Amino acid sequence: MPTFDAMHLLRPGVLDGATILLARGPGAAPLGEALAGACASLGAGVHVCEAQLQDGRYADADDGALGGAPLQAVDLLAVDAGSLIDAVDGAGGALEGQDGLIAAMDAVWSLTQAVADEAFIAPGRPGRIVYLAPPAGTPLAHAAVAALENLARTLSIEWARYRVTTVAVAPGADTTPGRVAAVAAYLASPAGAYFSGCLLDLRGPA
Repeated sequence: MPTFDAMHLLRPGVLDGATILLARGPGAAPLGEALAGACASLGAGVHVCEAQLQDGRYADADDGALGGAPLQAVDLLAVDAGSLIDAVDGAGGALEGQDGLIAAMDAVWSLTQAVADEAFIAPGRPGRIVYLAPPAGTPLAHAAVAALENLARTLSIEWARYRVTTVAVAPGADTTPGRVAAVAAYLASPAGAYFSGCLLDLRGPA
């Protein structure tokens, strides 16, 4: 099937002055590096923070847990749910299977609420939230996509009055970190303001 690369649709400088926060689990950060590179090439600043595990579970998000990111300046929050799941599921953490997924989704919500309250809702600023699901074919991917899509759709209604948009992205088995980063960059651009409460499905035909 044809590939889609959102970077081809964006002009240099389209993200000048924008601040993007990527929240992720501990460990290697190929998606974080790709997102930082893609958005920086368009003029945005990218901050990466790692959620911290305590006794196999993620601590509640607060300013400290978010690595001192400048929340008052954040324009888009991207949550790498795949890395959050990887860190708690199986060999990478103390929880497995459904318990690991629930712990990761709790962390997704905790991070979302902490950033949205400080960056968007309290100061009355519009904002965007993007949930990045694990690639198709990886453990728990199907359930994670369903959970993130449901969260994005629910929050798009609940937070519409605050001018906060929410979108979920479902990578395919062969979707590269660079392509996911390009889609996130597109959602951070002016064109991305038209998307909320939806799933951008990169998995191809079922």
